[in-house]
Amino acid sequence: MPPLWSTAAGVAALLWWAGSAAADVGIFSDIDGFTAYADSHGGFPSQTFRSSDIVAPVFQVNSWDRADADAAPYLFLGTVYGRMRAGPMILDARDLSLVYADQRYDNAYCANVQVVSGTRYMAFWEGVHHRGHASGHCLVYDEGYRLTYNVTAQGLHGGALADMHEMVFTPDETIIFSTYFNIPYNCSSVGGPDEALLMDSGFQEVDPETNKVLFEWNASDYFDIADSFARYDEAYGVSPDSGFDFFHINSIEKTVDGNYLISSRHLSVLALVDGKDGHPIWTLGGKRNQFEDLSNGTATNFGWQHDARFYHNQSHITVFDNHGEATGHCEGKCESRGLHLEIDTVNMTARVVHEYFHPESINSGAMGGLQQLESGNVMIGWGHSPGFVEYRSEGTPVMDIQRGKIGGEALADMFAYRVYKHQWQGKPAWPPSVAVDAPNRTTSNATVYVSWNGATDVKSWAIATQLAADNATEINDDKSLIAEAPRRGFETAIHLGADVTRRYVGAAALAADGAVLGTTHVIDMESGLPVITASDMTSIRAPPKARLGAAGIQMGGAIFALAAVVYTASYLRKRKTRRDAERAVYTKIGMAD
Repeated sequence: MPPLWSTAAGVAALLWWAGSAAADVGIFSDIDGFTAYADSHGGFPSQTFRSSDIVAPVFQVNSWDRADADAAPYLFLGTVYGRMRAGPMILDARDLSLVYADQRYDNAYCANVQVVSGTRYMAFWEGVHHRGHASGHCLVYDEGYRLTYNVTAQGLHGGALADMHEMVFTPDETIIFSTYFNIPYNCSSVGGPDEALLMDSGFQEVDPETNKVLFEWNASDYFDIADSFARYDEAYGVSPDSGFDFFHINSIEKTVDGNYLISSRHLSVLALVDGKDGHPIWTLGGKRNQFEDLSNGTATNFGWQHDARFYHNQSHITVFDNHGEATGHCEGKCESRGLHLEIDTVNMTARVVHEYFHPESINSGAMGGLQQLESGNVMIGWGHSPGFVEYRSEGTPVMDIQRGKIGGEALADMFAYRVYKHQWQGKPAWPPSVAVDAPNRTTSNATVYVSWNGATDVKSWAIATQLAADNATEINDDKSLIAEAPRRGFETAIHLGADVTRRYVGAAALAADGAVLGTTHVIDMESGLPVITASDMTSIRAPPKARLGAAGIQMGGAIFALAAVVYTASYLRKRKTRRDAERAVYTKIGMAD
C-alpha cells in the first residue's frame, strides 16, 4: 500500500508554508559542525522539505573512497527518526540523499532487499518495541511500493506477534522471523523462584501466501537457562510481567539443506539447528563450545553477537561480534568487530579469516549487523554506535558514515541495527510532489520545489507553463517548457527567473533519455495550491535557452515569501480526517499497532 500522500487529494497536503526548510541540507565532513547540528536536533540530525512532509537524515562523512566502494547504488535502513517517524529508508549510496521513506510506523527494523523468484522486494519489520524484544508484523513490498505480503506469528503465548530481530526469506521462498514470549518456568538454577516467568525466544517459518506456520522452534526446549551469561535481574528484563530473557535470539538463516543457523546473544552461541526435530547439530562459542579454536582463542570468544550468516557453502560464517555490552570509545584495544570465520564441521575447528574494527575506535554493546557484498566488500552497521562502515575484504575502510553521534552513551532510537547495500528500481504509483514560493503570485521570480518519494530513475526536472493563455488544463506540450534542471538530492529547488509571468505551472520528472516518468498536478501560482488536474505532459523538448544548468538550482538558497498560500482551518481538518481514515484502514489489515 502506498504512503498517505499517494492520492490526488494527498498532493495538496504536501504544500508547506514559507517557514519550512528548503531543499537538501547535504552531508557534513566536519565532525564538530555535525555534532553541533545533531545536538540542535535532539541527537537526531535531520532535515525537512518544502514538497514533502518526510523527515530525512543528515550524515557525517568521516572518510569515503568512492573508487573502492561497492557499486550497488542504494542503502537500506530500518530506522526510527524522531517522534513518530519510524519506517524503512532507501538512500542513494552515491551521495547519501534520501530516495524513499515511509514513516507511518512506531518502530522499524531489518529493512532489506530480498530476491524471490528473480524479483526484488523490500522487506522490513514494524511494530511495538518492548525492552529488548518486540511484537509486530513483517511487511514485503514490490518495487512499485505495493504491499505484497503481511505476515506475523501464530499461536504464541499471550498473543505475541513477530519480533523485530529477524525477518528474512528462505531458499524455499517462505519467511522466517524471530519470536519472543513469556512462559511459566522454574528459574531457581539462575537465582530466580521456582514459579517464575521465562522470556523464551525462537522462530517461526511461515508460508507468506497463507501465514501458515511450517516450522516452529523454541530455545527453552533445547538449551539450559543456566548456560546464559545474562543475570536474573531487572537489567535483563525480569519484572512482574516479563520473564528472564536467557537466550535472546537475534538472527536465523535457513540453509539449502533445510537446517537453521541461529545466533543467541545471551548465550554467546551460534548453533546449527536440525530442520526436522530442532536439536542443535553443533554449537560454536559459549559455555558448551564444540569447536577447536585455531586462532588462539579469537575465533570462539565472540560474545553478545548479532547477524550470523553462512558464506562459501556453509564453510564460512560472518557475524557482528559486540564482544561485550559497553558502547563508547575503546579503552585500549577495541573489542567490537565484524568477524569472518572459517569452520570445519568434520574436524570441528574454527579460525579467524578477517576482523573488521571501527576506524573511529569505538565499541558497540548492542545491535549491529554485517553484510557480505558481491564485490567482496563488507558493510557493517555499528548498532548503538550509530554509523555504518564499508570495508574492502582485507579490512581497509572505504566508507565511514555517521547518522548520529558516536563514542558516547547510546541514545534511545538512534542506532544502525543493520545497513544493507543493494540494487533497486523504485517505480512509485503516486505522482511527484511540488511546492512553490511565488512572491509575485506568478512564475516571475518564483521558486519551484519538486520531489518524488521512491523514484530511482529521475535524472532531471522540467517546469512548464502555458504560454498562450492562463489555462490550467493546457500545460501539455513541449512549447510549455520554461526550465529544466538536473535532480539534486531528494528535493530539487528551481528558481524560474523574471522572464516569464504566468499563473499556472506543472513539473515533470524526466529519465536520462528525456522520457517523462511522471508529472505533478498543476499549481496555481496565485494561491500556491494545486489545481486537481494533471499537467498531462507526455514529452519534453526544450529549446537550448530554456535549459538551466546546475547554477539554476537553488540548493538551500534564500526562501522567498509566499504571500498567497492560505491554509484554512477547514482544509487542515479535512487533511487530518483523511489521514485518520487511512490509518484506520491500515489498522484493519494489521499494519498499525
